[in-house]
Amino acid sequence: MEDLLDIWHKFPVIGALRTSLWKDINGEELSLCPVFFFLEGNIFTLREALKILPSDLHLFLHLDLFGGITSDESGLLFIRETFPQIRGIISTRARTLNLAKKAGFLTIFRLFLIDSESLRTGLRIAQEISPDALEILPGIIFSQVRDFIPVEGLPPLICGGFIRKEKEVKEIISQGAVAVSTSCRKLWKMNRR
Repeated sequence: MEDLLDIWHKFPVIGALRTSLWKDINGEELSLCPVFFFLEGNIFTLREALKILPSDLHLFLHLDLFGGITSDESGLLFIRETFPQIRGIISTRARTLNLAKKAGFLTIFRLFLIDSESLRTGLRIAQEISPDALEILPGIIFSQVRDFIPVEGLPPLICGGFIRKEKEVKEIISQGAVAVSTSCRKLWKMNRR
């Protein structure tokens, strides 16, 4: 995980890929982000995407949104053997992340902030499962809720969702997040600086 933290400090924008997006991405765009999140698809779209993606990328799969792969122990071992390029699993489910850890994956717990109770519950779950990172959604509200999040006592924070401007990325990073995930390709270029 330490090498990933080093990468995020140098390249704080994570590319978020959706099925509708990955097909028209070119090699130059892929070179902008050393870390990508696959946010949706199925085993067939994943297989096709992995054929064109550079092998040195750090890829995370949002397992809750993928078809053809179950989030049980067998499904995770299938991913490990069939798609060795996948380094980590993203999920909103504690059980999935615990099984992913056992299978040797890095884990990212996705926490949707709906209200203060969802924040409290999510932080409690994060403490219990100890993911490698915690992704806050929607990330655009991070600066408004930052005072309610004990950043120092949590795994590294990533923010994602509705982030469309460079100044938003800079503000989120300045508030204590290590990275921002986005499908907004113009923001991927921030990693060049």
